[in-house]
Amino acid sequence: MAQAKTKKRFELQVEQRSEFGRKAVKALRVDGYIPVNFYSGGEDAYSFVMTESHLREAMHSGDKIFNIIIEGEQRRAMVKEVQFHPVTDKVLHIDFLGIRLRDIIEIPVPVILTGIPVGVEEGGLLQQPVHEVNVRCKGEDVPDSVEVDVSHLSIGDAIHVEEIRNDLYEILLSDEITITSVVLPQKLEEPVVEVDEDELEFEDEEGSEDGEKSEGAEGSDKSDKSDKGSDE
Repeated sequence: MAQAKTKKRFELQVEQRSEFGRKAVKALRVDGYIPVNFYSGGEDAYSFVMTESHLREAMHSGDKIFNIIIEGEQRRAMVKEVQFHPVTDKVLHIDFLGIRLRDIIEIPVPVILTGIPVGVEEGGLLQQPVHEVNVRCKGEDVPDSVEVDVSHLSIGDAIHVEEIRNDLYEILLSDEITITSVVLPQKLEEPVVEVDEDELEFEDEEGSEDGEKSEGAEGSDKSDKSDKGSDE
C-alpha cells in the first residue's frame, strides 16, 4: 500500500570559507552568500559558503539528505539547524550534519498520495490530516517520500499509520493515527433563526407605537390647557 520513493540526491555546491568575523560575514551576505558549517561525529567542523540561490534550489528539491563533497570525498548530509533573520525570514546561517549510510537517524519525510479514490468519483471528499511523518532508519534507507496508494478507498474508508509500516524504516507515530480518508462532503445549510412575534414592535401608517404614545400624550396636554382656558 505504501512504498518508499528514492531518487538521485541533490548535490550541495559549497566553497571553502577563508574569512571569519562579523564584518566578513556581513560582506558575504551582501555578496549573496550564506555561511555554512558541516559537522560529523568525531571530526572537526568544516566551514563553507553557499550562494543564496543554490540554497533555495536545494530546499526546493524536496530532498531530506544531500550529497556534499568534503576534501574530495562524497559525503551525505542532512540539515541540522537553520538560522533565520527575525524580521525578513532570510536564511542567515545553516548547519549540515554528516551521515554515514549505516547511521540510525530520525528525519521527517513527506507523505504523497497517489491515485484517485473510488469514493471521490462517487462524490466523496479526500482528506489528508498527515502530510509528513518522522521516520527512524539507516541513512541509506531514508526515503525522499512515502507514497500511499488511495485509489481503492471508498466513502467512509481510511488509511492509518499501521497500514503503511514496512521493514525499511520505523514511522514514529501511533498506529491508530489517520493518514488519509474519504468522507461525505458536509452540506452548508443556512441557519434558521426563530423569532418570537410577541417581542416584535410593529409600525403602522402613522408611525411607531412610541410615536402614537407621544402624540397621545401631547394631545392630552393640549386638551388640559384648553379646558383650563375655558374655566378661566
